[in-house]
Amino acid sequence: MANGARLHGTSAHVVIASVILALLAGSYLIHTWRATAPFTDPVDTFVGSLGLLCPWIFALWRRSRPQPPQTPPSREQWLAALAGAERDRLQEDLRDRGVEVACIAVPWEPAPELADHSVTASYGPPGTGRVDRLRQQLWPGRPPARVVICGPAGSGKSIALHLLAEQLLAPPTGGQNADGPVPVVLSLAGWDARQPLYPWLIGRIADRYPAVVGPQSGVEAQDLTRALLHDGAVVPFLDGFDELAGPERAALLRALNQALGAGLSIALASREEQFRQAVAAVGAVRGSVAVRLRPLGPQHLADFLDDARTPNRMAWLPLLEAMRAGRAPSATEAFATPLMQWLGLQTYGSGTAIPAQLADPARFPTAQDAERHLLASLIPSAFDPLNNSLPAGQRWTARRAWRLLRFLAEHQDDGGIRWWTLYRRAQGQLALVYGLALTALATGLSALSQAAGTALLAGALWGTACGAAFAVAYVTTRAEEYRNRSAIPGGFRSDVSVRTVVSRVVRLLPVLTAAGVATQLVTGLLFTPLHWPDLWALLGQGTALSAAAGLCGGLAAGTVLDRVHTLDANVAPANATRPLELLRRDSKATAVFALCLAFATVLVTWTAWSLNLDRTPPGAFLAAAATAAAVVGPGLFTAWPAFRAAHAWYIVRDQLPLRFSDFMTTAQAAGVLREEGITYYFRHALLRAALRTGNRGPGSS
Repeated sequence: MANGARLHGTSAHVVIASVILALLAGSYLIHTWRATAPFTDPVDTFVGSLGLLCPWIFALWRRSRPQPPQTPPSREQWLAALAGAERDRLQEDLRDRGVEVACIAVPWEPAPELADHSVTASYGPPGTGRVDRLRQQLWPGRPPARVVICGPAGSGKSIALHLLAEQLLAPPTGGQNADGPVPVVLSLAGWDARQPLYPWLIGRIADRYPAVVGPQSGVEAQDLTRALLHDGAVVPFLDGFDELAGPERAALLRALNQALGAGLSIALASREEQFRQAVAAVGAVRGSVAVRLRPLGPQHLADFLDDARTPNRMAWLPLLEAMRAGRAPSATEAFATPLMQWLGLQTYGSGTAIPAQLADPARFPTAQDAERHLLASLIPSAFDPLNNSLPAGQRWTARRAWRLLRFLAEHQDDGGIRWWTLYRRAQGQLALVYGLALTALATGLSALSQAAGTALLAGALWGTACGAAFAVAYVTTRAEEYRNRSAIPGGFRSDVSVRTVVSRVVRLLPVLTAAGVATQLVTGLLFTPLHWPDLWALLGQGTALSAAAGLCGGLAAGTVLDRVHTLDANVAPANATRPLELLRRDSKATAVFALCLAFATVLVTWTAWSLNLDRTPPGAFLAAAATAAAVVGPGLFTAWPAFRAAHAWYIVRDQLPLRFSDFMTTAQAAGVLREEGITYYFRHALLRAALRTGNRGPGSS
């Protein structure tokens, strides 16, 4: 069935392209034969109208045809696949976090004032325990189970949430959790009260696992909605509640209480202060129990060092003895959370650094001083040349890594660090650089070839029209598919709309106009190959033909992708659940799109020139126009050109490294960054805050 659909979709694509080429060739022949001269205008109008309407008629006809039967995965199949994928991700994430027995043994106590009083009155508050036993004590057999985990910053809330989810996915009896619920740990970063909560959660799950429940999986949106919102087969484990703004935290609790039916479960992790404020405003999560994570002591740190097999374990003994004897209160208070214990291991786990210096009251009079020191020491430890496995020419000093990571911390928005949005804060500078570069190229070309200089700006205009029309037709067709087939939108291109495309065109047209005016004022030779009436007719007809070609191409792509996802794998994050994989796929999509735009611009230029001037266009004009369109046009649809332009700008300002992928991979391996689907986040909010507020780099204190 898949091969048949692939062949049918490819044939449809070929048919549409053949019809467009035949219409262009027919229009050219009509204008060149003397026998058809009296009928040129009406036939030209008919052919042009048919060329615009044919793809739309074909698309409507194809949508009206009965679709061949499909065999989407059964409910049991995709739930099992989702459980396996989430279990593997959780285990990998816990390994990256360095979770050992000491971290698993974080103690907790009940927090009845943050829970639903009716549940506490019926079953009593949960007893004390450790986070490695959350399932036995907080997730009983009676449905639904609703758990809230609170604690201070760095206390292990995320670890506890991950451990609870992993225990549900891998029960002690072994085997897969086929009959139980499938927990999916999701970060709440990026949600706002204007978005419906559960559709947003569905989109996040589809972004993370596009091959399991995303656009290519065959699982429809209503299936995942039913499993998440109606029968509780998929349970959201929500992390980062405290990272939301105050009104959004209250709105989230209201949305949860409105959506939670009798059989739905939920798990939530938050700092206690922020959650307490939200509960005071709108009430607790209906049917929930709440626990508070307690601080760790010196023995927890000793167990953590033993379990981590610290090579310089003996160097820690003086500090541990001082902590047990009460002579190092700042260190004792600082190491009360798993985050700080992990940071201490990263800082003093190897090398010549002496952990006992943390007991010095003159250098570290308070726990905050010790915490700031540990946070500031992570980056020098992570980018230490002795620990860095990259070749010597690809390493970064600690001071430069601090500066680069601080730039990323300042540019991380509520949705995380997304490479396709890094250009937004440099749009003004990029527009200026782009305009100056275009003016310089057009000026230089016009001095060598007047036709090429003129074609450079004309091709940029036609590439803009073609790329924008393609994007509009494509996203409109895909949005129609989402509505009709209830497909799950996924990836960074699913939220592109006609409005965003128009805004890009509005920003680009003044740059093209200014470049043309500036070049004409400098050289006075730009438009001399053509008379002004011919120039305006050529530009106007070329723009109209470019827009028509873009609409046909976008509609054809959207129509084919209604059945075949081969091309969609190049323009959407199909199976690309990692940011760098998505970047690689989009670069390939940009190359393919640029070639298509160059070919379309050659046809448009040839047709418009022949219709208006009754002769063959110069080769220099064709080459310059096609090149300009291939460079300018893809930025209206793909994200790679804007990212690379911003990347080059940030390299000049020493705000991003030349080897962006290597740097992000190194930072992730060192525990500074983490991946959440196709987005990067800092490992902890405290680390990001330290980078954003720190005025001095490492080694300066």
